[in-house]
Amino acid sequence: MPMPRVAAALAALVLLGGSSTFRLTATAGDEVLLTVFIENVSGETTLKLPNGKTRRVPVAPGAYAVVRGDATLFEEGKPAGETGLEALAEDGNAEPLIAYLQKQGQVREAGMFLPGQPFMVHASPGGRLVFGAMFVESNDLFYSPDPRGIELFDSAGRAVAGDAISEVKLWDAGTEVNEAPGTGQHQAPRQAGPNTGVAESGVVRPVSDGIAYPSTAEVLRVALGAG
Repeated sequence: MPMPRVAAALAALVLLGGSSTFRLTATAGDEVLLTVFIENVSGETTLKLPNGKTRRVPVAPGAYAVVRGDATLFEEGKPAGETGLEALAEDGNAEPLIAYLQKQGQVREAGMFLPGQPFMVHASPGGRLVFGAMFVESNDLFYSPDPRGIELFDSAGRAVAGDAISEVKLWDAGTEVNEAPGTGQHQAPRQAGPNTGVAESGVVRPVSDGIAYPSTAEVLRVALGAG
């Protein structure tokens, strides 16, 4: 169940049309506590399989961080590298990426989140939210905002709250050759073990492989609210 503040934020979004952004007053320069709510909203017909059947889209526990400056979760157009992104995208293992983030400069905090369970972050003006979570029925796809993440404050230093799903997309880590979602023998639910698929040696990019995937909004709801 969403925390009361998050539930209120989501209710406000409905009244505002479902995609509006509203702002919570915060003193510029002060650190505030914000609530992040990332929920799996997929249903039993969301993922269309090649055999005509359908199923829900599992989303693995993910990694998040509040960052500043030039810090990013990954670099678009470059290999995933030794950051732990490969383990998250291929096997749903967020721990290596969290450990990597916790050692980086300009990272306020980093940790794990469970889809459907709100979590709190500390942030001040200039802070951004980055996160990644595996699209489980895939070889190496993950949900994330753009590498720099979601701005948590506006230009006046006020905390931003509301629906943020438009800033999230499905990414390809470029580390393993893609198979049709929900059927591949090298995908996490069916593979013999972690990191056992065919290596791709590609780069991180928005997924574009000729395969039809559900829209991000069909799978996730992402909202920011007061702490």
